[in-house]
Amino acid sequence: MISTSTRYQIITKDLARTKALIEKEPATKREIEYYQANIKTIKTIDEFIKNDRLFKFAMKAYGLEDMAYGKGLMKKLLKEGVSNPLSMANKMSNPLYKEFAKAFDFAAKGAEATSAAGATTDAVAKYVQITLEKKEGDQNQGVQLAMYFKRKASSVTTTMGLLADKALLKFVQNTFNIPEAASRADLDIQVRNLEKHLNVKDLQDPKKVDKLIQRFSAMWDVNNASTTMAAPVLTLFDQSSSVQQGFSVDLMMSITKLRLGG
Repeated sequence: MISTSTRYQIITKDLARTKALIEKEPATKREIEYYQANIKTIKTIDEFIKNDRLFKFAMKAYGLEDMAYGKGLMKKLLKEGVSNPLSMANKMSNPLYKEFAKAFDFAAKGAEATSAAGATTDAVAKYVQITLEKKEGDQNQGVQLAMYFKRKASSVTTTMGLLADKALLKFVQNTFNIPEAASRADLDIQVRNLEKHLNVKDLQDPKKVDKLIQRFSAMWDVNNASTTMAAPVLTLFDQSSSVQQGFSVDLMMSITKLRLGG
């Protein structure tokens, strides 16, 4: 299997073309066509929740596919909306829930919620992107994490924002060789530990984001050499304290040279 960095570059070199190819795949095309033909006919939260196919499409589009079974929770989330600071969406630590509630804003827009961009064109575009990321993840989860980080980095403005997003946190942990067990520490300790390695302001700089992705890709292949190069089923964040054998000197040197200011 090719390296994480090489595969990432292949996919993102012409991302629009790559996504167009994904969109044309029969299974994806069927789901998109069904969604586009039916989403605007939905006028209430109950109708939305009960249409399993539309609801699952929307949940996947906004990164909540694993929570599609939690219809009671999502119904409450949508009923409360986002205008009240004390609403469920605003209190959830995972920002994806608020993003979903804003996209399908029945609380504020009523029957017009499913005609808004967040529920139509944006949802389809996000569905295609996530379908692509998941497809890559089936072969190399490092590529999936790199693509996700590229997509989400600029939306993170606080260290807590990194801690609240499991995928972003895994990216950062792997990039700076932070043990996964560090997540069990007190929250303030976790914040200070991350801030020793990363200034969140750097996430607003595309060049620094790309540099982080380069470092992550190299570290991912080091920590997952036996799985990344041999099998599609990967183990995230090898907890071994010793570096596995078989890496080239060039690879190790490239990791050393990857600095945000470089």
